[in-house]
Amino acid sequence: MSYRKSWSRTFETGDFKIRTYFGMNSPRVCTVHERCFVAHGRYPATQGECSLIDLLDIPYEMPGTKRTLLTASIKGLVQGGGYGTAIHAALRFYADGASILERDLNHGGDWAPNGFTLNRDVDAVSKLDVNLYQWASIFLPGVSVIMHDAEIIINGEYYTDIPPEQVSVRLAVTNSKTGALVKGAYVALMSGARVVADGHTDGGEVLFENIDEGSYTVKVLASGYYSFEQSIEVEPPSVWYVLKIVPIPTVPIPDWVWYVIGGVAALGAITVIPSIIKRKGEEKVIVVR
Repeated sequence: MSYRKSWSRTFETGDFKIRTYFGMNSPRVCTVHERCFVAHGRYPATQGECSLIDLLDIPYEMPGTKRTLLTASIKGLVQGGGYGTAIHAALRFYADGASILERDLNHGGDWAPNGFTLNRDVDAVSKLDVNLYQWASIFLPGVSVIMHDAEIIINGEYYTDIPPEQVSVRLAVTNSKTGALVKGAYVALMSGARVVADGHTDGGEVLFENIDEGSYTVKVLASGYYSFEQSIEVEPPSVWYVLKIVPIPTVPIPDWVWYVIGGVAALGAITVIPSIIKRKGEEKVIVVR
């Protein structure tokens, strides 16, 4: 009898090396955001690609049969742009040096999620490279464009004759700035696009029982915080992960705004909602076992 096992990997910027095209400026690791590569459009252009330093050993990563890449995801952000600028980015996969997949990326004014269904059989693959290509350019003076790409996550599955053990998974969600537990956060344990278990943090923690061992992606949604995703390893007899989520900063409201609000409210009625600045901050996972 064969048993399905899930597999997932979240890649950090330190997992990659950057290669620049001749005569072009180089993409670089962003100094503002974690897990982010940035390409800043400037003459003549910024063009390059990031490839894994250590290629994925697929037979080792997925020690079984029917090895399949299921899904991939990455976030994209663009600053500036418009007329006189151009950007392009793509997520590429190379199996034993040969290109097998390429997916173009979207970038938004906020972090645009890019999710792809792969369903690619890698049973015959020995080494897999995950590659990020970036190109940004400007054609007119006085304009600018900066593109960011962050949080590459790959999900897969394989089958083995060894039955999985059942594991207790304890997840604590904390504010990355204060360390305080975040109550009422929605937490989902994912295998590819499938929700294996989900719930809300009670007092800042959630417990999932009888989870098959393997690799999963955990997603966290909480009001006032950026969305969070990270791959985790579920190993017997139990695991405990502390997930640090980043609060969305709000713009301080000057005193004169309150005077205006007060004056308008006295005349009739208008609702002023403070604007929000969204920035990608530090998102880390600390494993406690």
